[in-house]
Amino acid sequence: MTRFSFFLSTAFFLCSSLSVYSQVNISESDRLTCGTAILHNQRLAENPELQDLMDEQNTFAKEYANTHSSTSTNKAGVISYTIPVVYHIIHNNGPENISKAAIEASVANLNEDFQKLNLDLSQVIPSFTGITADVEIQFRLAHIDPTGNCTEGITRTVSTETYAMTENAKFLVNWNTTKYLNIWVGQTMASGSGGWSYYPGTAPSQNQEGIVVRSAQIENTITHEVGHCFGLLHTFQSGCGNNCSNSGDRVCDTPPVSASTQSCDINQNSCSNDANGPDPYGANVLDQIENYMSYNSCQNMFSLGQSDVMEFYLNSTSTSTGLAQYSTSTNLTNTGVANPYNPAICVPIADFTYNKEYVCEGGAVTFTDDSYNATPTLWNWTFTGGSPSTSGINNPIIIYPTAGVYSVTHRPGTSAGSANVTKSSIITVSSLTADYVGPILDGFESTTQFSNEWWINNSSGIAWENNTSASTTGSRSVRIRNWFTNTDGLVDDLISPSYDISTSATKTLTFKQAYAKKTSADTDKLLVYYSLDCGATWLLRLPLTAAVLSTASDQGGIFVPSASDWTTRTIDLTSIGTATNVRFKFEFTSGGGNDLYLDDINIGGSVGIDDFKNIASFNVYPNPTNSSAQISFNLIKDVKDLSIKVRNAIGQEVTNVINGQSFAQGKYTLKIDEERKLSSGVYFVEFNADNNVKIQKLIVQ
Repeated sequence: MTRFSFFLSTAFFLCSSLSVYSQVNISESDRLTCGTAILHNQRLAENPELQDLMDEQNTFAKEYANTHSSTSTNKAGVISYTIPVVYHIIHNNGPENISKAAIEASVANLNEDFQKLNLDLSQVIPSFTGITADVEIQFRLAHIDPTGNCTEGITRTVSTETYAMTENAKFLVNWNTTKYLNIWVGQTMASGSGGWSYYPGTAPSQNQEGIVVRSAQIENTITHEVGHCFGLLHTFQSGCGNNCSNSGDRVCDTPPVSASTQSCDINQNSCSNDANGPDPYGANVLDQIENYMSYNSCQNMFSLGQSDVMEFYLNSTSTSTGLAQYSTSTNLTNTGVANPYNPAICVPIADFTYNKEYVCEGGAVTFTDDSYNATPTLWNWTFTGGSPSTSGINNPIIIYPTAGVYSVTHRPGTSAGSANVTKSSIITVSSLTADYVGPILDGFESTTQFSNEWWINNSSGIAWENNTSASTTGSRSVRIRNWFTNTDGLVDDLISPSYDISTSATKTLTFKQAYAKKTSADTDKLLVYYSLDCGATWLLRLPLTAAVLSTASDQGGIFVPSASDWTTRTIDLTSIGTATNVRFKFEFTSGGGNDLYLDDINIGGSVGIDDFKNIASFNVYPNPTNSSAQISFNLIKDVKDLSIKVRNAIGQEVTNVINGQSFAQGKYTLKIDEERKLSSGVYFVEFNADNNVKIQKLIVQ
């Protein structure tokens, strides 16, 4: 008896969070539904001729089943098909950059599932124990890449595409999909799904054949998606239709199921299957909740009928849908998966990670070899500014004694050869002496000061910027151009200079902030942290989620704040009031909203920054200097008592530029240190206009 009648569907599966890892059950909260029906209709609307392909494949499948129907109760240990596999890891140096061990475990899981070696096979209920299938497929990571070079069957590509994976991921990196089964792995799917795959021959282009999957589901979704790639539908396709005709999943030995479910009720019979229905099993046939192509959380089998479907495609030489080229002896040799299949010994592709990017002088950083394409046996590190400056171990710990910004070179190797990578300016070492002492007021008016002293950690791709579009005092502020961002979850940090707040009478941080949503559903957030160890670790002080962050009504267009759109935020610093070296971090996370602005940072100031409106600008330049420096300032109105003093790093006055003089409104430029009285070091220029104080750091070389 023929066990299946197959009718090809072109559904483009955006598949859910499926528990198809034989030995792992995943939680209900990690499950999402497929977009099968909608996208199936979209594909037919885009290309009605696909219907002809569907009809043709249905005819071929029936003919194949009549002459090749499997009778296997399955021949243990027999391998009829070998599939070369490549995993393309799309990452941005986060946890989505999964390990080689995780990938190898995923391949091992595939082999267990397709060869009926999964340990939980004994949990199949008696109704179906006689039809569990060994599909006789083995999957092997490719050992030769498309250019003929040695590979471990893993590529790694840095891209923010990982945060919202779409078909675009396939154009970042792609190996010939007629020779390799391509699996693209990223952090999150733009659709909100767990992954997707095309049926054979239905992708928009040959380069788009293959699987896309979330990195967190690398162990529980791949089996299901490979089933789709090899021609299988969901067991619940079309509900309670006749599975042996052109409805349901078109496989006779998978009973009809009314809809996708996630439970493991072994008594579930959602279509009331009985002897009078289309099923060949007799009365009260239960749902096949164990099937890998269901959504239930206890999958552990393919059926013999499903094995026939996959066998048809794996033997088909059709140029549009055939998969036979995978297992040809020529392809197995050319992709490096023919017997004997031994571990690949390749030249590494050099890479590394590090546990800190910001430390104080004397701080330690741990570096970890993260090379791929081979497992290195030799290491040769070079650490500019580090102690020791070189290392020959895989994961060295390096001390950085002197302030500066430093690069690292890594040269891993094997018996096949070595490679190297240099990452420039990755370790920032800060002085144990703070950049500023006492009350600090910063309106972002000096672009030089902003560029030299504020750190912008653009980890995801928006970037804080100094701008003149809006401000509360002067003409400048900083902003995030979030309106142009179409991706949620992008994180960007703005990190302040270091401050000694121990002598400040007022233990507060205040700043002005303006923000609007595009729509009420936006989820942007701003988190403010402080660090007492030069940025190595951070503690959260002020969380501002979208509802609280908003200072203006929703705006669909680009938000530019007016004077009434600004609000003052205050953070109590009493708990760290004796800190002599503290930094603050403004961390913005995108969530679909509009632009955000910051201005007028006031740390430990007893006077509100709005009181400085008689001063439009105050700058010290050149800075650093090895000769005489100059002070320029612009007074918007008359000042009765102006003093300008220069203090050393511990707050002692070392020179007096102006002492209690009156100045009329206007622009002024004065020289300091004209006679070279200041030795090399860090100084603070204190500008006091009618008891309103601004301070800027001056470095003398």
